[in-house]
Amino acid sequence: MYRIGKLASDTGITIRTLRYYDRLDLLKPSYVAESGYRYYSNEDVLRLQHITTLKHLGFTLAEIKDVLGSAEQTENGTQAWKNAIQLQIEAVRNEVKQLQLLDRMLHTTLYTLEIRGDVNAAEVLSFIQHMRHNDAIDMEQVRNNLRRTKFKPEEIEILEGLPRLDSDDPRNFAWVTLLREVREQRLAPPDPETENRLAERMIATSEEWFRGQNDTLDKYWEWIRPESDQDAKVLGLDGEAMAYIERIIDTYLTQASK
Repeated sequence: MYRIGKLASDTGITIRTLRYYDRLDLLKPSYVAESGYRYYSNEDVLRLQHITTLKHLGFTLAEIKDVLGSAEQTENGTQAWKNAIQLQIEAVRNEVKQLQLLDRMLHTTLYTLEIRGDVNAAEVLSFIQHMRHNDAIDMEQVRNNLRRTKFKPEEIEILEGLPRLDSDDPRNFAWVTLLREVREQRLAPPDPETENRLAERMIATSEEWFRGQNDTLDKYWEWIRPESDQDAKVLGLDGEAMAYIERIIDTYLTQASK
């Protein structure tokens, strides 16, 4: 038998915690002397090990109590443990999914601020709501299905290599910087020299990302073009931005061909 102080020192679990487990009926000592000393049996120590293990696996004390109770009340205690752990695995996966969504929303918000240069709460909220909606209906699968109907396998391979603005792809910073400069120049007085430089950088970026496959680039550009009453399908590329980019690139190419 272990006195509470000995059990605490051997396991690294405080006396206060052991008494708390006792009050919760989670781990009761096998014997309490008239003096009030608590004594724990080897079976109690084993139960404490189970409690500690389940806590490390992320179970709450209430859940641990249910798991241990189920294991004790059924002939197949191992199955009760397996069922409980499987439920915890599902809970962890759901939490990971939510954290991944949060990560994507934070990146999207960061790049929205980078492109705009200011805080537009309505636009940020719109993208967050859009992402939550897409996550709920597995929009990634929907996009993949649409790609398969519109693009050839070799084109899909190129599209899947494009940077995503809801990730920490190292190419994103240069891209959002370029989009911010495009936006600033679009709202500023015309400056042909600056517009030519922007067009040149746009062409160089598209050549690199689309591996020189202009047909694939043109198909993708039309695919992401929003309807007149739609929000941008790709962050930073609303209808006005796309029209402006097309204009400055056309002007650049015309001048280059002379």
